[in-house]
Amino acid sequence: MVKSLCMKTVGETLRNKRKRLNLTITNIQKAIKIHPKYVKAMENDDYSEFTNKTHATGFLKIYAKHLNLNAEELLALWRREHEHKFDDGADQGPKKLKTLERAPFVVTPTVIATGIVIIFLLGFFGYLFYQYKNFNAAPGLEIFNPPDNTIQQTDVVDITGKTDMDSTVLVNGQKIVLNTDGSFAASIKLKEGINNLSIVSINKLDKRSEIIRTVIFRPEEKEEVVVGEVEPLEVEESTEAEDSL
Repeated sequence: MVKSLCMKTVGETLRNKRKRLNLTITNIQKAIKIHPKYVKAMENDDYSEFTNKTHATGFLKIYAKHLNLNAEELLALWRREHEHKFDDGADQGPKKLKTLERAPFVVTPTVIATGIVIIFLLGFFGYLFYQYKNFNAAPGLEIFNPPDNTIQQTDVVDITGKTDMDSTVLVNGQKIVLNTDGSFAASIKLKEGINNLSIVSINKLDKRSEIIRTVIFRPEEKEEVVVGEVEPLEVEESTEAEDSL
């Protein structure tokens, strides 16, 4: 056995025995869980793929035992042929180390199922966070009319807007009825001059949103009608009356 080993290299011994057993490199990978690149490297006597001596001899011993070869004799032959390549690095591997390659990513049913579960969980917790945030936030409030700092000549202003459907709307403290979609409309009587309109929306958690609109009411000026003075009529005394006197 020793004589036959000496006639061949370590790599040739491994490769020939594998072929005699009708095994492929894929068969070897599945059986001993060693990446094909390391199997090929051992069979080609190329140990630059290994990071250090322990790495190389460990894989070689596993491979030799799987092929029913004498692992100790094969390791002795390996030391004569290849150990010197690792001496300078004091078992730190060859001077030129190659980075470890990541195994290719394979999509399997398990990977797909795991991905679906992760996506579902992310969506579920995202929905809970969204609901929690909305639940604790102040209600939304939009005012469509009137614009801020409006000047008008009529004493009634129409207020229209929209808020959350479960909220209560107050305009200057007066409750306004909401429509089913959260919209609302109200008419407020103005006083002459500056009117500050406070529109407040309050939800069930007493969170509130407020918008202030300023409306200036300036009544239309009416023209004054000037009535002219009527001159008094002069009465002439008759001559006959004077004569009688």
